[in-house]
Amino acid sequence: MSDIVIKIENLAKKYRLGVINRQMLVDQIESWVARKLGRPDPHASIFDHQTDRMPTPYDFWALQDINLEIQRGDVVGIMGRNGSGKSTLLKILSRITAPTEGRVSIKGRIASLLEVGTGFNYDMTGRENVYLNGSILGLKQREIDERYERIVAFAEIPDFMDTPVKRYSSGMRVRLAFAVAAHLEPEILILDEVLAVGDAKFQEKCLNRISEIRDSGVTVIFVSHSAQSVLELCTHGVVLSEGRIVSCGTAKEATDFYLESLHLTHLDDVLPGIAESHVGLQVGKVAQLLTQHLPQGHLTFNAAIETTDGIRTIDIGWISESRMKTMRTEPTWSAAPDISVSIVSRKRSLQEAENDNHFLLKSGAKEAWIVMPNGTLERRTENGRGRMEINIGEKSLCF
Repeated sequence: MSDIVIKIENLAKKYRLGVINRQMLVDQIESWVARKLGRPDPHASIFDHQTDRMPTPYDFWALQDINLEIQRGDVVGIMGRNGSGKSTLLKILSRITAPTEGRVSIKGRIASLLEVGTGFNYDMTGRENVYLNGSILGLKQREIDERYERIVAFAEIPDFMDTPVKRYSSGMRVRLAFAVAAHLEPEILILDEVLAVGDAKFQEKCLNRISEIRDSGVTVIFVSHSAQSVLELCTHGVVLSEGRIVSCGTAKEATDFYLESLHLTHLDDVLPGIAESHVGLQVGKVAQLLTQHLPQGHLTFNAAIETTDGIRTIDIGWISESRMKTMRTEPTWSAAPDISVSIVSRKRSLQEAENDNHFLLKSGAKEAWIVMPNGTLERRTENGRGRMEINIGEKSLCF
C-alpha cells in the first residue's frame, strides 16, 4: 500500500491580469462593447487614467510544471521569495482555487491555516467558529467537545470565546485559528506563515505544537521565510522561484540552496547551524560538547526564554530530565534551561550576551555560557566565571 498522501502532477495555475470578474452576463456584455468602441469600461474599478481604457489583459503563470510527491508523516518546508507561488500552491492543495492544468491527488482530511482568521465567519463567536471548523473537517460534535478545552487553553482567550470574531484583534484571531487547526487532529496540516503574527512567546508555543504534530505522524506542509524554522521542524524542503520548483530534497539541502539564492552579505548569522557558517560550527561543537558530557538531558536551539525582565534569546540550551518536569508546571519565567549558551556575533554583542546571561541566571539557569568569535567559551555561574575552549578550526576542546 502506497504511503503517498499528496501527489502533484504537471500542475500549473494561470491568472488573467487586467480582467475584472463581472457579477452578471449583462455586465460582461457592456464591458466588451465598451472596449470594442474604445470607451471607458462602465464596470471597471481600475483603469488607465491616461487613456480612459482598461489595461491590456495578459496571462500570468503563478505556477508552472509542478511535480511533487509527499509521503505520509513528511514535514515539508516550502520556501521562496515573495511572488514565487508558495501561497498559490497551498490554496490549490486546500481546494480554495482550482489549477489551470495538471492534477492533485490527496488522501486524508486537510486542515489549513493560510491567513489570519482563514475559514472564520467573523459574525459568529469564537466558540461557534470552533464547532464550524470541526464540522467542515467531518468531526462529530462529541469529538469537537473532547478537543474544545484544549483549543481554548492553547489560544489563551477564554474570556472572549462568546464574542464575535470580528471584534478580535489580529493577534487573538491568529491564536484561535492556529489552535483550531492544530488541535482538530487532521491527517494533513497546511500552514502558511503562521508565525508572522504574534509575539515571541506565542511563536515559540506554535513551534512546539508543530513539533508535537510532526512527531504524531501527521503530514505537515509549512511555508516560511525562516530557514532556521524549516531546518528545525521539517524533514524535506522545496524552494520555489517564479512559479517553478528550483530545489527539492532534504530540509538541509533546500535551506542551503535558498540562502545561497538570496545572495546575502552576512550569511553566517542568518542560519545558525549550517555547516558553511562560522556560527554554525560553533553551534555544532557546543551541542556535541553538551551531548557527550551531559547525556541525561535535552537540547534546544535558538530558543526564546521568557524571564521576569522580558524575552531573552539563546542559541543553545541544555535542559536536564528533572528540570523538564518542573518546567511544565512552574510559571513560564522560571523555565530557563540549566545551561544557556549565547554566541557573540554580528547580531549579538558581548554586552547583550552578558545582560541576557544575568537575567537567565536569576530565572533558574545554573550556568550561562558565552562563545567568543575566536572560539573561546566563557562560563558564568552565580559564584563566578570559568573559561573553556571548543574545537573550532584548529582549536582543541578542553575544560
